[in-house]
This record gives sequence, C-alpha cells and structure tokens, in this order.
Amino acid sequence: MDIKPANYHDFSGLAALRREATTNTEDAIEPVARQFEALFLQMMLKSMRDGVQESGLLSSDGGDMYREMYDKQLSVTLSEQGGIGIAQSIVEQLSGGATAITGQGSALRSELLNQANTQVDASAADNTLTGRGS
Repeated sequence: MDIKPANYHDFSGLAALRREATTNTEDAIEPVARQFEALFLQMMLKSMRDGVQESGLLSSDGGDMYREMYDKQLSVTLSEQGGIGIAQSIVEQLSGGATAITGQGSALRSELLNQANTQVDASAADNTLTGRGS
C-alpha cells in the first residue's frame, strides 16, 4: 500500500488510508503507524514550543498560526523519513515481528521468577530457623 499524505492537511490521503485499512489491515499497519508517529511528533513539538518563553517583539497570532502549520508539516516529514522509531516499533508489534523477542523475554522472565522464588524460599527458611518467622 502506497498511501502517504505528503502534507498534514491532506485529508483525502487519510480517507484513502481509512478505506484501505478496512479492506487490507496488514498493508495498512505501516502507514497508520507513520500517521500515529507524526501525531506524536506534532504533540511533542507543540509541548516544546509551549515550554519556551516568547519575547513580545516577535509574537503575534499570525506568527503562531504559521509556526503551528510548520510544526504539523515538520512532524509529517520527520515521520516519513524514519521519525524517532515509534512507527517501526508499532509495525513490529502488530506484524508479529517481535515474536523472537517475546520468546526470549518469556524465557528470561521464567528464569528470573524461579530465582526470585528460590530467594524467597531461602529467606523464609532462614526466618524460620532464627525464630523471626511466624
């Protein structure tokens, strides 16, 4: 699927993405993940701008509007060029690409739980021997 809104205000591209996602969900994962990452980046840029104090000299409603438009377009462009990795992580999770990691993680989790249970059992035995246990 090759549906990529080039501009943040490309609503026809988003509508086409929605149509395609209902018919072919596997192919829609990557473009939807890119859109999500673009939205996340947009919110991050907005928060960064809100955190910076503005001088009264250059601030105006028009300037704020253009700055907001710039940030929205920047977020879409950044996401299309690889972004910060959120889209790739979402694609791996939803496509099943993380199954090897999940299998290794499951084995590691079991091993850690066994070690923790052994330590708890040893601690309980120690407390019983010293009279601190109930």
